[in-house]
Amino acid sequence: MNKKFQDKDYWIEYYERNLNNLKNNPPSPFAKYLVENKYLEKPKKIIELGCGNGRDSIYFSKNNSLVTAVDQCENTTKLLNECKNIDSFPADFTNLSAFPDLISFDIVYSRFTIHSIDENGEDRTLNWAYDSLVNGGLLCIEARTTKDPLCGKGEYKGDYIWFFNNHHRRFVDAKRLKKKIESIGFNIKYFLESNGLAKYKNEDPIVLRLIAQK
Repeated sequence: MNKKFQDKDYWIEYYERNLNNLKNNPPSPFAKYLVENKYLEKPKKIIELGCGNGRDSIYFSKNNSLVTAVDQCENTTKLLNECKNIDSFPADFTNLSAFPDLISFDIVYSRFTIHSIDENGEDRTLNWAYDSLVNGGLLCIEARTTKDPLCGKGEYKGDYIWFFNNHHRRFVDAKRLKKKIESIGFNIKYFLESNGLAKYKNEDPIVLRLIAQK
């Protein structure tokens, strides 16, 4: 299922419009959930896969964490490197095995990025995450699922991928992803597919929120 998405130009332009407010963007509800439920109670080494505008990486860096922030968009990673406790660089996060020094993380964090890659990329990412976490480390994922109201809108590209609003989304089968993660060796600590988790303006999509432990 090699359907690599060619959306980089879309996201560079998208984030360019908001760079002036980079450090003032509020964190996502998922990032706040992790902090408020004491997943970052002790100092943590975190890598964010597809950090986007950096709002969650900045939030984590202010809450006892050393953050590695990876994204394909150089315009955001350059600015994040100016932030304390953040090391950011541009890269395809589905191919991080090319960076052998990226090891021993306490948390691998992916919010709204698993649905932005094809399934081959997903497989590489999940296996890399397992290999790169310390024992007891956590894989934290939030992603759009096949129950999302947007699923089915736009041009269908196969494999639950739709092109809508000028970029691709691959809607995740939540139970299938759970089984895949368990088969790699993770233990599922938290699993919820629901709305109410990622509200944005008038949108309240059904998303998957998953925390798995190595």
